[in-house]
Amino acid sequence: MLSLDDEDVVAGIAVDPDKEPYSGGPIGDVFAQLRASPPRQTPFALVDGDRVVGFIVAREGAALPVWAEKGCMTLNNLRIDTRLQGRGYGKAAIRLAAQWIARERPIVTHVMSSVNVGNLAAFNLNLACGLTPTGQIVEGRLGRQRVMIAPIGRLCRDQAGSTSTRSL
Repeated sequence: MLSLDDEDVVAGIAVDPDKEPYSGGPIGDVFAQLRASPPRQTPFALVDGDRVVGFIVAREGAALPVWAEKGCMTLNNLRIDTRLQGRGYGKAAIRLAAQWIARERPIVTHVMSSVNVGNLAAFNLNLACGLTPTGQIVEGRLGRQRVMIAPIGRLCRDQAGSTSTRSL
């Protein structure tokens, strides 16, 4: 878990400039938004050994988007270092964040996410992790977003192709 002052911890994550807007834009902008937003946002660094390989944010309460259902938390701003994609880190980040939610927020029953309709890789990652489309399409920062949901328990299980020895 990171504090809102730990931007430097994840600043070295390489992101494809064409895909960076999907993960919230430059990491400095993400942290500025986190600091300016309502509390109840928890940023995480995904670490493999001594190397930071990814980043994800869990949101709850007043920080939830308007489309989020009661009793859920959302996962946002996922980014995995482009040099390490395709190795299961995205699945591991979602699984480990869900495990943290289940442990630290036991009242939460579901996890939700929104994925830009143009970001097929993120949509497929969410499907592979167990999130399913709700059928709801909302307008987001970069246009139309598919809303996805999963019971917390489904996301906590190891997924095929997930890297299992990683930590948040």
